[in-house]
Amino acid sequence: MQPTTNLLSLQNGHSGRIAAIDGDRQMVRRMLSLGLRIGTTINVLNHRGKSIVIQNAGTRVALGQGVAEKLQVETLEHQ
Repeated sequence: MQPTTNLLSLQNGHSGRIAAIDGDRQMVRRMLSLGLRIGTTINVLNHRGKSIVIQNAGTRVALGQGVAEKLQVETLEHQ
């Protein structure tokens, strides 16, 4: 298992795999409804201030700072 970091730490253009969701049941349900679950590979498209725009299987999702900090990701090789 690779070391994890929160989603906000990934740079634009980098990819990661969700390793953990540090939140309550409602937070986990919300992430599932957006297609974000443990094991999902995401690509960082853009940081907009303290929020972040990611892509998951062709779908773009904007997340605020509070949510992004609760998503722990394993960094994947930059492609």
